[in-house]
Amino acid sequence: MKLENSEPLVRINLLRPVTAVKLQDHPGSSLRNPTEVLIEVPPGASVEIEGPAAPSGLCTILWNGDAYSVFYEELRENGRHLDSLT
Repeated sequence: MKLENSEPLVRINLLRPVTAVKLQDHPGSSLRNPTEVLIEVPPGASVEIEGPAAPSGLCTILWNGDAYSVFYEELRENGRHLDSLT
């Protein structure tokens, strides 16, 4: 799977839980808005990183069909890189 005009998605397997903010689609835009929903993605979950990390350190992950915002550093510390999806 590859997003149009983007890098291949990178898959991470979580070894420890990661805190994430659920994102929702913004009508008329490819950008997503954060919601007030805060979840913990459990250990053992496989997530896909969508695009590069922002200057703030946040990145978007895809998990269970939804998009979430997480800190890239937290993913690196709590997960294991699996492979790139092409």
